Amino acid sequence: MLKGHVFSKQIFGNPIFALFVNTFLSGENGVSNNYKNGMKPTYSGSTVSIDSGAVCIQGRFLEEDTSSSVQAGTNSAYCKLVIEIDLDKQNTESEFNQVSYKIITSTSGYPALTQTNIVKNNSGIYQYELARFKTTASGITDFQDMRTYLDFDSIFDEIRANYNTVLEELQQSLADVKDGSDYLLKSAGGAVEGEIKANGGLSGELIPTMLLNENLNELKTTGFYYAYGGNTVSNKPTGINNFSLLVTRTGNTAYSQILVDDKGNIFSRTSNGSSWYEWLEYFSDKSIAILTGTITVSGNDTSQVTKTISYPTGFNKENTVVIAAQTRNKNGSLQGWMHGGVYGAADVLQGLNSFKVLLDDDNIVLAGKAILLDDNQVHIYDLSASYDYKIVLLKTN
Repeated sequence: MLKGHVFSKQIFGNPIFALFVNTFLSGENGVSNNYKNGMKPTYSGSTVSIDSGAVCIQGRFLEEDTSSSVQAGTNSAYCKLVIEIDLDKQNTESEFNQVSYKIITSTSGYPALTQTNIVKNNSGIYQYELARFKTTASGITDFQDMRTYLDFDSIFDEIRANYNTVLEELQQSLADVKDGSDYLLKSAGGAVEGEIKANGGLSGELIPTMLLNENLNELKTTGFYYAYGGNTVSNKPTGINNFSLLVTRTGNTAYSQILVDDKGNIFSRTSNGSSWYEWLEYFSDKSIAILTGTITVSGNDTSQVTKTISYPTGFNKENTVVIAAQTRNKNGSLQGWMHGGVYGAADVLQGLNSFKVLLDDDNIVLAGKAILLDDNQVHIYDLSASYDYKIVLLKTN
């Protein structure tokens, strides 16, 4: 059965971790030389003591958190104080049974250590020697500290030295390429500092970064971006869903953003380094509407003259601004657009003077007064006439 050890919701098993550590340490065992008191062994009479510290044995870490003592006895013997790992025993949640301090003895010489391959087999016994001595009726003699050490600083110094050697070889290889312009990065990615020139052109797809729930006020990394429908990107223009975005720098800490939605509408804004200005929309043809038609004034009509006009599709009272409006007399040869003012009698210009365009809730209303202007006075309109009108509207969003 396949098991995972460095995967989501999978347990990192202790045999695999021991394998990793033992491989990293090249099978070396030893006490940490910079943790507590280094598990230093001492003796007094027939008692051996082990001070606080930590040791790694075949990829498994052990800690003596305070100190421990072991009785050596008074028989004449050659002795070794060992830490014994016995993976054939079983631990419980309250008892650590697989490791213990032990004194192994022999009457003819220092005994051999039992050291089976507990990393490969995940079973068996492995003994690590802390000290050796002799015992007599009067106490311990010939005491020797047999600890070995794991100098992690030296290990990392060696790794760093190997790294620097490889790095120097790579730098020399790159330096051997004339002015550094003839090599090409072929990995999955990389960064190039400085100007890039491609006289033969560039090919391949420029893939923008997808946005999901980012705050555009905090997006200050130059580049290309895009967002699909349903995104929760904040501080984008109101009503925008799908869009592409270009971020550029306009100063040391100032940026600009240009956004195009899926309908082709273009928005832009800039920052002053500390805050962003409002989004500005670049109006397309769909944002401009021109309304034309005819309005008729009846003879002797002194009342307000009005004409009701429907809003173009997408325009309403809230998003519409009137940017131009004119009327022109269609009667006879009179062709001038009427916009108010003083006229001579020879011109005999007639029309809707001082007219207004009113934006109502449901309709656009063109309103004015029927008048006649000459050199001396203003006359009430005394004949029927028709007028062309033209109204230019701008949709603001």
